[in-house]
Amino acid sequence: MGVFGMNLKTTDMVIGWATPVSAYVVGVGVTFVAAYLPARRAAGVSPMAALADAEIAGVGRPLRARAVVGSVVGAAGVAALAGCAASTRTASAASLLGLGVVLTLIATVIAGPLLVRPVIRVLGAAFPALFGSIGRMSQRNALRNPRRTGATAAALMVGLALVGGMSVASASMSTSFDQQIDKTLGADFVIQNANFTPFSQEVTDQVRGTQGVGLVVRQRFAPLAVTLPDGKRVKTTAAGYDDKVDDVAHVTYAAGDTAAALAPGSIGMDVDFAKDHDVRIGSVLPVEFPGDRRTELKVGALTDQDAAEGFGMQGGLFFGIAAVEKYIPGGQDSALYVNAAGGTGADQLRSRLDRTLEPYPQVQVRDQSDYKKLVHDQIAVLLYLVYALLGLAIIIAVLGVVNTLALSVVERTREIGLLRAIGLARRQLRRMIRLESVVIAVFGAVLGLALGLVWGVCTQQVLALQGMKALAIPWSTLVAVVIGSAVVGVVAALLPALRASRMNVLAAIAHE
Repeated sequence: MGVFGMNLKTTDMVIGWATPVSAYVVGVGVTFVAAYLPARRAAGVSPMAALADAEIAGVGRPLRARAVVGSVVGAAGVAALAGCAASTRTASAASLLGLGVVLTLIATVIAGPLLVRPVIRVLGAAFPALFGSIGRMSQRNALRNPRRTGATAAALMVGLALVGGMSVASASMSTSFDQQIDKTLGADFVIQNANFTPFSQEVTDQVRGTQGVGLVVRQRFAPLAVTLPDGKRVKTTAAGYDDKVDDVAHVTYAAGDTAAALAPGSIGMDVDFAKDHDVRIGSVLPVEFPGDRRTELKVGALTDQDAAEGFGMQGGLFFGIAAVEKYIPGGQDSALYVNAAGGTGADQLRSRLDRTLEPYPQVQVRDQSDYKKLVHDQIAVLLYLVYALLGLAIIIAVLGVVNTLALSVVERTREIGLLRAIGLARRQLRRMIRLESVVIAVFGAVLGLALGLVWGVCTQQVLALQGMKALAIPWSTLVAVVIGSAVVGVVAALLPALRASRMNVLAAIAHE
């Protein structure tokens, strides 16, 4: 967590009893629910049918029921996702997104066996041409029990759906931040602490005294509570800036301008925040600073949402830095926006700033590319944490494929013996089982990524309400996931294929 400026070494590890207890209860409960339908179905098999190893009658009926239930749940999920994309409120859009994700996931799991035949026929269409009769048999083996194939691929599908959705969302966030930085940041350099905490006045003085510095604009944050015309009292943080902020930041306004917002006794904010709380140009807002310091500030400017997101605070509140100095005496600067003087190159000034700030190792000099890398790194850390958790789910999915193939090998013992007896080599048998595993794994990956792609696009629509309007689809990542799923299929088939190839032919033929 050091990437986010949090030093967890200063506190003791805290372990609450609620977490392991709730995990145990949920785990047992989910296992019980998952086992209920298979157990009920097994209990309905007559003893004579079980002794005869006969197929259970009525296979078509459950699939028809799946089609009906899956269609209804899926339609509800699609409607929720469509509502999410059309919503103009972040809270309602996020709620619809969560509902849509859950419903479409359930619908896909329910309808998975129905999708086995059409999807695997397409995915395995090249197998006969590439591998001859071995490829044809592997494809048909995956098709012979749609329920089992769908259930086996479901675990992999869930994990990869989340991977796909998170990949699209993170790529869209990175692209949006890049565009926002290009659009709003006009300074040559930004000087901040590595963990974004304020720094001493001495740093500001040293930067101002550096040769080649043409302009320094300070940024200083102020916690406050503002009472709005709709009666709500909002606690947030406002940013204070020097007068020449327009020289280091490109801010667009729906009403007013920078001079009006930074004037003594004035404040600026995001136009959407203003609309939500009935704020207009000229509205006078009671403001309370720490230490029970109170004043009233008049709204002088309204920024558009993209610009407000550049300030990064709820409502995008900002005013002149003189207000911060007046109501929070002794405060420190959080950032310095620096432009080079005429005749001084950016590289030359950066070298001088680096030398000036050597006594302050926590203070860093960043340009636009550094800022983009910083954002990308922070998003990547969160993404890798999620991927690590999803990796566990994918490992479980691989074990599911292994178990399914092992069970399939046991059920087909006599069939395998007959194939060996008519000339199928051990190497060909292993290849057949590997190809069967690959097509099942790729089936799960394709369904999962298709679902994740829809989730990711809808997530981006929610993010767009917060100013992150760029949609980016990481096709290379998605293709790599499909290739990786094929590799997973090969790995999962190693033990079942080895076991099948070592069967005694006569014993396998005699197996009942």
